[in-house]
Amino acid sequence: MRSKSLYGNVEAAIAAVIAFLISMVPLQIGPSFGVQLALVAIYIVAFRRGVRVGVMAGFLYGLLELITGFGQILSPLQGFIEYIFAFLFAGLAGLYAFQAKSAVEAKDNKQLLFAIGKGTFIAIITEYFIHFLAGVAFWGQYAPEGMGPWVYSGIMNSGSALVTWIATYAVAYILIRTNKKLIIAEQ
Repeated sequence: MRSKSLYGNVEAAIAAVIAFLISMVPLQIGPSFGVQLALVAIYIVAFRRGVRVGVMAGFLYGLLELITGFGQILSPLQGFIEYIFAFLFAGLAGLYAFQAKSAVEAKDNKQLLFAIGKGTFIAIITEYFIHFLAGVAFWGQYAPEGMGPWVYSGIMNSGSALVTWIATYAVAYILIRTNKKLIIAEQ
């Protein structure tokens, strides 16, 4: 049991570093809209090891973004909310780990598509809800004249969430479908 936990912890750390490296590839569209393709690494480890390891990987990834200065930080509280807290939710993709693994073992690509879609959707919705709330509280001051912070944050975060979900869903599905060992752990 201990070695299984150790493997999960090590894989969470590796996934966080891979996610951090992927995040260095510029995928920004404008000043505050972007695609977080780095989440694919977190999703894959969550599908491989479950929610606990996925949440740990998300936490470590957010911590790396925060302490290396790659995050856009307005205040310590905003940094904590958007980097430490929000990225934890990427690990919720692991709620569908069993379904994804079962689909892989059964060679059922349709069920794999649904499991990955549901897992990544839950993860993206919960993460971006936190970004939305932080947007209202901290980024609303940057809203265009005449646009309230709720509308501004809603537009920016829903657009970014949708594009990120489609991209990460597609990439995660293709990677897992073409290399089943990504989510089938031997230990």
